[in-house]
Amino acid sequence: MKTNTSSNPLEHLLKNPSDIMGAIKNPGKYGLDIYNGLDTKQQQYVLFAAGAALIGYGIYLGMNKK
Repeated sequence: MKTNTSSNPLEHLLKNPSDIMGAIKNPGKYGLDIYNGLDTKQQQYVLFAAGAALIGYGIYLGMNKK
């Protein structure tokens, strides 16, 4: 997967769907490359969404134990 530094990495993946398979095969490396290619505001959005998803998942798991 070649990262295009002149555009947004997410736009690059949408324009080149074949690169998505590389990200699926090695999510750690390519996921971090994509994350590092984002600007600070986009990184904050990703972290907020991940945190909200973890909180939601924790609530979901807590409800199922009853």
